[in-house]
Amino acid sequence: MKRDREERDRLVRRGVLVPDSDPDLYRFSCDHLFGSSSVAGGIVKDGNCSGPQSWRRPSDGKTIKEAIG
Repeated sequence: MKRDREERDRLVRRGVLVPDSDPDLYRFSCDHLFGSSSVAGGIVKDGNCSGPQSWRRPSDGKTIKEAIG
């Protein structure tokens, strides 16, 4: 079960996520601030996600978990 499905559907209804040219994908129509790195990851990935273990800093490739120690 995808725990972030309701949030994704809410973002679609609000027009934050819009259909992409690839019918299997959505894209962000504007910047959106998430309250949790895991919810953000779940929305982007369209599946359950551990944000601290998944998101990486572009500068050094460290995950959030590694960066905050």
